[in-house]
Amino acid sequence: MSVLRPAPFAATVALAIVVAGAVHPRAIGTPAAQPPAARHCGTPPADIPAITRNVRENLRRDYSTPRPFTWIEKRRDVDISRLGRISVGPLRTFEVYPGQVDDYKRLIAIDGKPLDPAELARRDAEHQHNLKTKAERERTESPSRRAARLAKEAEEVRERDALIDDAGRVYSFAFECRDVIEGEPVLLLSLKPRPDARVTTREGDWMKRSQGRLWVTEHGHHIARVQFTAFDELSIGWGMVARIDAGSGFEYVRTKVNNVWLPAKLTMTGSGKTLLFRRFEVSTVTTFTDHQPYSASSGSPPG
Repeated sequence: MSVLRPAPFAATVALAIVVAGAVHPRAIGTPAAQPPAARHCGTPPADIPAITRNVRENLRRDYSTPRPFTWIEKRRDVDISRLGRISVGPLRTFEVYPGQVDDYKRLIAIDGKPLDPAELARRDAEHQHNLKTKAERERTESPSRRAARLAKEAEEVRERDALIDDAGRVYSFAFECRDVIEGEPVLLLSLKPRPDARVTTREGDWMKRSQGRLWVTEHGHHIARVQFTAFDELSIGWGMVARIDAGSGFEYVRTKVNNVWLPAKLTMTGSGKTLLFRRFEVSTVTTFTDHQPYSASSGSPPG
């Protein structure tokens, strides 16, 4: 059985645009209704290509720089059995801490019920043990193993950058309007795919079958919200693994905390077929709340 988890912000957007953690194509869905925002349509910005370049560079920094914040994440994972049956798991609550490579997600509750203190302590001890084991392994690794590890990490960065670059090749950006979100002036841009764009990733081909809207802050050109919808069927594994219906999509919303844009909500709803014949419909909402500045000296579990 495989599990599809809501991906980080950068990966989410990279699948269909310019965004992440990261969204796995099998988890795409219909965008949630747009919250009301103050709209002031007016003069288009002078240099949209420069704005889109800044957006992509901000995404690269989001990938590579740990954010010094912790928050609460509530999500349901989507499970796919070997027979192609899709099910949505229980609501799990995590404390999320920044890490050098991956965030540490500390499970604290399932379906609203807090974990038993003994189980929580066991998991914390296991996490600490894994951190120490990893640090010792890297401290004593041979030059050849270190080179192989660094090469693998560099390849992951190249693959990630290739997704962002493909999004830049596929989508054309057009000004729609000016909005205000959380008191921040933003530009609302539409994203339309170029069907003849040359891409280097399979996700790039999926991007050609989706379109969206992007809310970008006028100052700094950070993404505040993004919506994407597939307007054509998406085929995964030549359709043998899954086919995603047109109309599937997602919405990702961020919130500004201490001048940093952090994840707030991810809504995904999709339908299609797995293994050519098994129909599915999935809808999930992941929330990110209680954002707080974080430092390793705070005494909380390290990431």
